[in-house]
Amino acid sequence: YFFQKWNTLLLILTYRAIKLIFSHMQKLNYSASVDAVQRVFLSTKVNQIFLLSFNHFHKSDIIILTLLQKCQCLDGFEGRYCQTVFEDTLNCLYLNGHCEQFCDGSGSRRRCYCADGYVLGDDGRQCVPNVEYPCGRVAQMGQNQTAVITPRMVGTYHCPKGHCPWQALLTENHMFSCGAIILSDRWILTAAHCVYQKPSTMLHITVGEHDIREDEKTEQRRRVLKVVCHEDYNVTSSDSDLALLKLHRPVKLGRHVVPICLPARNSTFTQTLETVRNSTVSGWGRLAQFGSTSRYLQRLQLPRVPVQECRLHSGLNITKNMICAGFKRGGPDKTWFLTGVVSWGKGCGQENMYGVYTKVTNFLDWIENVMFCKSQQIKKLFVFQVN
Repeated sequence: YFFQKWNTLLLILTYRAIKLIFSHMQKLNYSASVDAVQRVFLSTKVNQIFLLSFNHFHKSDIIILTLLQKCQCLDGFEGRYCQTVFEDTLNCLYLNGHCEQFCDGSGSRRRCYCADGYVLGDDGRQCVPNVEYPCGRVAQMGQNQTAVITPRMVGTYHCPKGHCPWQALLTENHMFSCGAIILSDRWILTAAHCVYQKPSTMLHITVGEHDIREDEKTEQRRRVLKVVCHEDYNVTSSDSDLALLKLHRPVKLGRHVVPICLPARNSTFTQTLETVRNSTVSGWGRLAQFGSTSRYLQRLQLPRVPVQECRLHSGLNITKNMICAGFKRGGPDKTWFLTGVVSWGKGCGQENMYGVYTKVTNFLDWIENVMFCKSQQIKKLFVFQVN
């Protein structure tokens, strides 16, 4: 009752204020009117109610009011309707500026923005999908579908079908070779050691895969048209262990085929990723050291390990382009971003024997240059393709 009375009072005050503005429209310049309107529209609900009510009285002015719904906020406020208080401490270096995805701190005040396939929400912080299958987002299951969790499999967990839709399977001469990740409907990312000096005619990519022994009617198989290994890939040290694969024709995105999100270049989001304690790895890896590969797609949450500790226990050279992780159970569900690609490891699931992953955030420029054919930005290309 209280809120109903308050909204009614606010509506009356809003109506009178706007009516006063338009009655003096010839005396006030347009910017002054905009500023006054911004001060009045305090909530989405009142805004909508007022527009409906005002339409009955001034049909010619409703277009102007509609255009004024997107506010230019005064200092100290943000959001579509300037409803969120902007704190002085809210900068990109502190909790990513409270941005859900990317934070730009290059201007006088921080600005949140989103990956392709998302738009900024009304609060100016959250990211809302604006395409059917946005990157990094697991599609919602139907009412009659449930995720079946299978028993634990030698230190790992079965990834329910459709819950790792960016995972791809790389085969060499029709035999399992490596895991890979979907970046777009035409480009796949994998480790360079999986494809180095191998002609593309030997390679195929399968997406929508889950059980590699069964045809589940969700798989899409494509020939690899081009293999591009990073120009600094070192076979001995495994540094810069990345390769991009271009498919001979696009895959169709859907519930079981979704690209992963890449971190934004030149944003503090990459620094935020550095503070993440756990990452998730997925694939059809071996169930035990020297054992067979898994039949079902698996995923496993891994705690990140400081580089110094990784170097100490492995006794090997861990470069700036590598990250280390140990073993732990679990995994969150939100929007997923790619941080690493499986590169190498010493031992299998043993104490203090960590897995090493290529640090993807160090290669964002290279990935973009290759995918969008910016060859002038690349020193040299290790390319293996069909002639």
